[in-house]
Amino acid sequence: MNPVVLINGVEQDKISVFNRNMQYGDGLFETCVARDNQILFWPRHYSRLEIGCVKLNINKIDEGVWLSDIKKAFELSSKKNCIVKLILSRGDSLRGYGYRDDIEPVRVVIVSEMNQPLFNKEFSLEYAKSGFHSNPQLAGIKHCNRLEQIIARSSLSSNEAIMLDEKENIISVTQGNIYFIFGNKLLTPKLDSCGVVGSRRSLILELAMSLKMEALESKISINQAQKADEVFISNSVIGIQPVHSIENHKLGQNPLTEKIQKAFLSKTKEISSWTCP
Repeated sequence: MNPVVLINGVEQDKISVFNRNMQYGDGLFETCVARDNQILFWPRHYSRLEIGCVKLNINKIDEGVWLSDIKKAFELSSKKNCIVKLILSRGDSLRGYGYRDDIEPVRVVIVSEMNQPLFNKEFSLEYAKSGFHSNPQLAGIKHCNRLEQIIARSSLSSNEAIMLDEKENIISVTQGNIYFIFGNKLLTPKLDSCGVVGSRRSLILELAMSLKMEALESKISINQAQKADEVFISNSVIGIQPVHSIENHKLGQNPLTEKIQKAFLSKTKEISSWTCP
């Protein structure tokens, strides 16, 4: 399947060289999973996009416009189960970091084929040789400048890498959030200074609490992580995946991870997440 690409609602795949996303990474993006032409957890994706617009002062695109574009892209695509990527650029401008107040944002929708899900894949992690730099203004949002993750992935010898901040606190893996289970307590790194708040992250914390677990955001050190009973990672495409090793440290069984994963998979089957207009 060739990807279907819409730019501002028109089927095309060429964008201006003056686009600020191309020049500076001045934009936001979301990677969504569609099942039967329905976006899973759409409200969580759109909410993060809105928060990003506020933080970066990008003119917001109305939700109805996005949904109309997505519906059109689905109609042009032959796949009902697919990956939908949304990109929002601040717009086009000439040289310089400054921009006009009335700059028009550029929106992109890309629908592409979904590979087989990675369920039961054995994830092994290592510690990345480079990490995040703190910037509370950018913390949490999914902006389009991802050089920190690109550099971290460039020397991978395992499935994924754990990224740290300047104080050597664990932040995330390169393509998702990370969670540590200690007894009946679930901890995930606090993301108030850097990192991306994943679209599934708050749901996972909610599911853990529904299973009578204590679920908290916290600063997590390497030494603390080594004492975890279970570790798992998440993102919108792979869902929840257990971690079997962190470098030379082997992890055992994953009973609580499996319970959370089962509850999560049950949620993904609820077709009420979003209905195409």
